Amino acid sequence: MGLVNSNRTLIQQPEDFIYGCLYSPVSVRELLDSADGRGRIRQMPVAHLFFAAKDLESGEVARLLPHITEEQWTAILDLDVWSRDNVRPGAFVSWQKYIIAAQDAVARKLIRAADQELWELIFKREVQVHEKSEEDEYQGEAEQGEWLYTPDDYFLIILPPDSERARLLRDLILRLYELEPEYAARLISSAGARTSQEIEEEGYQNRKRRVEGLGFQDYFEALEIYTYLPSEEPFPEKRSETIHPVSTLPAKLPQAEEQSLLLLFKALALVTPPQEAQILLEELVFVGNKILSADQVSVADPARVKQGIRKAIMGINLGLDWWSSGDSSKAVEGLQAHYLQTFFQAGYSRLEELRKEALILSKNRSQELGSFEEAFVEGLLEGYPLLVENQDGQIQKRLFSTLQDLERAREKLRQLNL
Repeated sequence: MGLVNSNRTLIQQPEDFIYGCLYSPVSVRELLDSADGRGRIRQMPVAHLFFAAKDLESGEVARLLPHITEEQWTAILDLDVWSRDNVRPGAFVSWQKYIIAAQDAVARKLIRAADQELWELIFKREVQVHEKSEEDEYQGEAEQGEWLYTPDDYFLIILPPDSERARLLRDLILRLYELEPEYAARLISSAGARTSQEIEEEGYQNRKRRVEGLGFQDYFEALEIYTYLPSEEPFPEKRSETIHPVSTLPAKLPQAEEQSLLLLFKALALVTPPQEAQILLEELVFVGNKILSADQVSVADPARVKQGIRKAIMGINLGLDWWSSGDSSKAVEGLQAHYLQTFFQAGYSRLEELRKEALILSKNRSQELGSFEEAFVEGLLEGYPLLVENQDGQIQKRLFSTLQDLERAREKLRQLNL
């Protein structure tokens, strides 16, 4: 449901606003259509480039490649190829396939941009590699499927049984050998001397360091976003350091009356000077990125990224509304004094308390609940508690976002316990 102002005009969803301002504010398609635009691509923040590139067709990606830097391509691989601490070989091949048809200079750039460990895992997991001197031992196995000798005539590579996959890997390996023969042979030898776990762990540590510099958090460290905060515990005070920005563009907040349903945006609109509000928006993205990592949301899926942003917005608003009792002036003071992450944790903690009450109710109640009441309790027992409402005769679930939502849920639980 979109936000509505006093004139009942439908307003952009808050997650769309944040996504459009700070995640994907630039159209790469438009930049590719002019010489000046193509020159600007190299200066794009990598997060902007990644989210924009996800919307491009294969031919458009090929047009983009000459205009990006090695560092930008490395970041694209970092954000899309990994799931938690595991490599997705299919995603890596899907991006690196552009090497096959790219001009030599562009292809070499893409080869250099990929971590050695990613290449090694292809030779470790996607194909079988044997030294040619051992070919008699494996010739029968090779004859049952597709295979090739490497151009240096040293390795026999048995390709996967899927013919399309085999063709793609064959072309990629041969192109790698054509451009960087010594490097290709070294990759194969290194892969054979190490275990998959060893290779993946080293690649993960390299990737972890880089993505944290981009404002995206490691999965295991991001789990702290779901830390429980007792209601009586004081909030930590902000320190002087700032959140690492993910955007170089100023994000203009919509007018406060247009965001009348969200105390968070009303308070942000009242924060002065504007630079401080911009820092708070960056902090909001920082919280959103933690949620994406903790919930194992692939940043390659814009729809789920927006869901994660919405969860961050509603969770922060819930904690802020609870802490300030809905007072806008106090909410502004809170934004300036405390971290947005703390407000999210406060909101989440109040939901956890509701979940515990709902769990006790579900275990101890002797008589059967009605369909709505049962759905209401089940909503509170979700991994992240949801508010269940009866709207025009239909049972619907949504995120908690206000103090009023909390109070309504508590009252409903009280009634069910009578």
